Formats: sequence, structure tokens, C-alpha cells
Amino acid sequence: MANRKLGILLPTALLLASLIYLTPQAGSAAELRSGDQPSIKAEERITEDVYIAGGNVSSAGTLGADLIAAGGNVLVNGSVGGDLIAAGGSVTVLGDVADDVRAAGGNILLQGKVSGDAVVAGGQITIGGSVGGDLLAGAGTLRVDAPVSGDVRIGGGDVYLNSTVTGNVEVYAEQLTLGSGARIRGNLIYTAAKEATMEDGSAISGETTFKKRERTVSVGGIVAIISLALIATTFAQLASALLLGLVFRRYAVRLVELAAAQPLFETGRGLVVFIVLPVASMMLLWSLIGIPLGILGLLAFATTIMYLWIMTPVILGSFAYRSFFGGDFDVNWKTILLGVFIYALLGIIPIVGWLAQFILMLLTLGAAAKIKWEIAKEWR
Repeated sequence: MANRKLGILLPTALLLASLIYLTPQAGSAAELRSGDQPSIKAEERITEDVYIAGGNVSSAGTLGADLIAAGGNVLVNGSVGGDLIAAGGSVTVLGDVADDVRAAGGNILLQGKVSGDAVVAGGQITIGGSVGGDLLAGAGTLRVDAPVSGDVRIGGGDVYLNSTVTGNVEVYAEQLTLGSGARIRGNLIYTAAKEATMEDGSAISGETTFKKRERTVSVGGIVAIISLALIATTFAQLASALLLGLVFRRYAVRLVELAAAQPLFETGRGLVVFIVLPVASMMLLWSLIGIPLGILGLLAFATTIMYLWIMTPVILGSFAYRSFFGGDFDVNWKTILLGVFIYALLGIIPIVGWLAQFILMLLTLGAAAKIKWEIAKEWR
């Protein structure tokens, strides 16, 4: 029963941890950087929160507050004085983090000292250094060499644990291996295809509970997979929305104002663009001359979908924040965080939630199309 609960409680805990505790400290200023290869140099000292995104992101400086980073490759080899939130194809953390780490990506390497909790989700994860709080992780392949002062909860394929864990360890995996350096002072509860492999020297001070994992896909496994995917995409969406919304704040505010002025009309405009762009692109592919334009049109449509995925929470958050607290429409980290949170909740509600997301995306598209049309008219 405990292992069955793990399959459900693990993703739930990961989701709550990644959504509820992402909030930066209120009242602090922010340093915003973006580009193909944005970086923070080793000699830099920054006391404000830092938002940075691009193709290849690197931070080697000394940061006194939170760092929020997103990119194709994210490298953090400087110290972070607050929380670290990172999302990318590859995330490498070599520096020390004074508070919590939350990371999502294809490959994750965590080698610095983490004073707080570590919440990570990815394809292949290696955790070294040390974790001062709890460790929650989900991955296809996971190796833990870092001593953990709190509890460890893991969902994954192949899991290799080779460190000291002060608290309990709960694992749902295909295969669990305890290395020679594994020292579990609490209880070990795990569900796997077969019993764990214990190398010479590994030790468990508490009780060990094993449940054989059936070859069929369990409900808990499906929930874990979906939840981990939701966590990873929510990380990326939040980081991207923060960067676009804050760096291009005037544009984002204008987008919100247009959407609020005529919501039904802008939703209709968005629906027309959503239908016409891919249909026209497909029609162009039927003619030899139009093939390049058709390909460009389809690429533009794919880019538009990504843009809507990022900017829709910005509009949603501004609407929701004004409804809850009153005042004028605004775009800031609080409204963006609220928008991403609500958007993620809508995504887990079948049919009705998905329909609401689609309508909101059409509203965003309509407002964006109007801005483009206004710019085009100025060029005439």
C-alpha cells in the first residue's frame, strides 16, 4: 500500500513543490538578460533576482538572490544566494546554491552544494555535491552520489543510489541499485521490477519494504509520467513567460489591453488566423513556386503555437490578478506566476480545461495579430 501511494504522492509532491514555491521574494528588483548567449561574468556581483534566457546561458558570477534561467544549455558555475530555477535541454549546476534548486531538462548535472531542497526532473540526471534538505527527482536514468540530509523520493527507470541519506528513501523504478557508498539511516520503501542490487558496503538502518512491479503499466506509473512531464513543461513555460513578459513588458501590457478591450472580437480574429495560416501554407505546397512560401508558412505556424504557449499565461495572469485584487491591467512577476499556475491547472482538467486553454490561446493570437497589423500600417 505504501508503494502504491508513492506512485501517486511522488508526482503530486513534485508538482506542488515546483508550482507553489517558485515565487521570488516580493519587493526585490530584477536583472533581466536574454540573447543567443547571455551570460553573467565571473567578476560580476548582483544583489537582485536574475532572469536570464537564450540559446546558451551561463552564470559564473556571485548572485545574492534568486536565479531563474532557461535555454538550450544552462550552465551555473557561480554561487547563487537564493533559489535556483533552471530549465533547458542541458542543465549543469557546479556552483553552490544557498536555498532550493528546481530544475528540469533533458540532461541534468547537479554538483554544487544545495543548502535547501532539490526538485529535479529530466531524462538523465546525476546528483553530486550535497543536498541540505529533501531530494525529489524523476528521470529515466538517475544517479545520486550526493549526501542528502532529508528524505529522498524518486521515480524513474534505472536508479543508482550511492550516498548517505539521513531520512527515508522511497523509490518507484524499473531497477534500483544501492552502491557501496549507500547509507540509508531511515527506511527504504521501493517498487521495482526486481529486488534491489546491493553492492558490498551498502547499509540500511531502518526497515526495507519491497513491492514487485508488474510489467503492465500501473495507474501510479501513468500518473507519475504525466506529472513529471507537466512539471518539466511548467518550468520551461514559467521561465520563458518571465523573460518575454518582463523584457518586452510594454508589448506584453499592450497585448493584455487589446485582449481586454474586445475579448470576443479578438478571439474570433485569432480563430481566423489559426485556420487560415496552416490552410494557406498547405495550399502553397501544391505549386512548385509556392513550396518555399508554404514551408515558411508552416514554420511560422509552429512558431506561433510556441509563442501562444508562452504568452497566453501572461494575459491570463494579468486578467486573474486584476479580478482578484483590482486596479489596472499590469504585467509583472506576480501576474505571470499566477497565469502559469492557472494555465497548468487548466491543463489537468479534461475537455473543459483544454477548451479554456484553446480559447485563451485564440484570444492571445487575435491580440497579437492586431498589434502586427498596426505595425504593418505604420510601415506604409
